[in-house]
Amino acid sequence: MVMATTGAALAAGIVTTSAGGAGAQTSSAPGVTANSITVGTISTQTGTLASNFGSLIYGEKAYFDYINSQGGVNGRKIDYKYALDDGGNPTTFNQLANTLINQDHVFAVTGVGTAFFTPNLFVEAGIPTYGYNVTGNWAPQPNLFAAGGSVQYYPAGAPQVSFVARKTQAKPSIAFIAYGIAASADACQSEQNALQAAGYTISYSDLKVNYPGSTVATDVQRMKQAGTNLVASCMDVQGNVSMARAIQQYGAHITQLWFNGNDASTLAQNQSLMQGIYFGIAHVPFSAPQSEYPGLKVYIAQMKKYAPNYVYDEVAIQGWESAALFVQGVKMAGNNLTQANVIKQDNSITAFTAGGLESPVNWKDAGHTGHAPPYCVAYIKVSGSNYVPTLNTGKNVFNCFESISPKKDPVFPLPAGTPAPA
Repeated sequence: MVMATTGAALAAGIVTTSAGGAGAQTSSAPGVTANSITVGTISTQTGTLASNFGSLIYGEKAYFDYINSQGGVNGRKIDYKYALDDGGNPTTFNQLANTLINQDHVFAVTGVGTAFFTPNLFVEAGIPTYGYNVTGNWAPQPNLFAAGGSVQYYPAGAPQVSFVARKTQAKPSIAFIAYGIAASADACQSEQNALQAAGYTISYSDLKVNYPGSTVATDVQRMKQAGTNLVASCMDVQGNVSMARAIQQYGAHITQLWFNGNDASTLAQNQSLMQGIYFGIAHVPFSAPQSEYPGLKVYIAQMKKYAPNYVYDEVAIQGWESAALFVQGVKMAGNNLTQANVIKQDNSITAFTAGGLESPVNWKDAGHTGHAPPYCVAYIKVSGSNYVPTLNTGKNVFNCFESISPKKDPVFPLPAGTPAPA
């Protein structure tokens, strides 16, 4: 990571820290002292859903430890004082939100990771809020910043699915599978509708699978009977693994495209089931050459130092990205360190990449109200014990689409701001 103060560096999420200067200024904002900024987070760390959210806090804390090791931001260190667990209970989540804001008086909530995020209190308080969006209710409030963009723009997924279909199948016969909840089904429904309208064969669809996907074996049997040769899954890791097991058990020759499960522990536990599975992700793959992607090199080095058990975890990187956006806003706020100004500064960034880790987010124009192209994705494929970049061009790991049409291919060279080989 290059330490710089240029406008381009700020837009990319590259932070210069300083032991002096703005830190000497006073601030009346909650949670702020002359040498510290107190923040907190709420995530599901225990209970049934913990596997989907629990590691968020480790990526978040690792980023703060990394920044603090350099002296903090403008002379203030980040005091990551509260890491609260809602246990996967919506009532508990709301209680903890009230505690963080009205009792603990944190300056910001820097990592929300739960299926039960309720934005009302955060919006009313005008508090900078960051986290992992799986529910689609982070937009359009200007103080809510979900990693990768607060809007889940489902139409952008259609060309990403169709590209895999065209590249892997001579005559695609596609299935879609999802849980019967909006956070899962809406994405697959949108992609399915777009591909069907574009003339693709949709041979099977079940968007009402019961969580956690233990009954998906029946779906696999029906896919096989329908002649499906590619399935796009909007389920979580548990459901995807259950599907992969059934595909292997029934000898179904079905290529799989997952959007969850890109972490070392999942592959280590299910290596024989996951061979040949494709993934579409928004960040630079963990297996990309670090010499070509310096942002990845920084991330891996610091995670190994501060959170070694979560280096290659797809949720931990969401925490890192959330923390990076918060720190960027604080840095840009300078002497005027208020919650409103941090929100304003983050919303002025037009190509945030968390230091070259993720596809760019335009917080000024599209981050809260709806995405504008490019729609970028990095494809990886399981080969042996590794997730290997695939369907890419040269050393570049991203494919970027300038259209939501399922018939359009990615564009090259990459759009400005997209992380590319150094």
